Amino acid sequence: MPKLTLDELFRDKAPTRTPEERHNWLTAGACRFILWGFKERWPAARIARVLGVNEATVRRYRNRYWDDPQLLLQLDIYEMVGRAKDEEYRCLVCEEKVIYVREIQRHVLSHYLDMPLVDHYLPKEKKRKTKLTR
Repeated sequence: MPKLTLDELFRDKAPTRTPEERHNWLTAGACRFILWGFKERWPAARIARVLGVNEATVRRYRNRYWDDPQLLLQLDIYEMVGRAKDEEYRCLVCEEKVIYVREIQRHVLSHYLDMPLVDHYLPKEKKRKTKLTR
């Protein structure tokens, strides 16, 4: 069964936090909601209000993934859709399909980071030259 996109998860319903959870760490669902809010161009204050956290928490999370993009890749915001030998992946942010795991990771990061930072963190793989033999 295919995973839900961020739009399908959050367009109509935001994750909720009980009053007891307000001082706990952000869950993966809450982090995905923050990413969805940024994709929708919501300000940090609106994301925080809907999520039930402090605005500084939202801003700190954004700064953390700018400093360590690996945090974005740990959130399962892409999935394999082709057979293992085909290596086709679907982005759960925009639903675009991309071949090869490194390229889908670069694609996902490009939704939230500037390309120079994506290139620094995950440089494009160089194409291998093949030697023709006779």
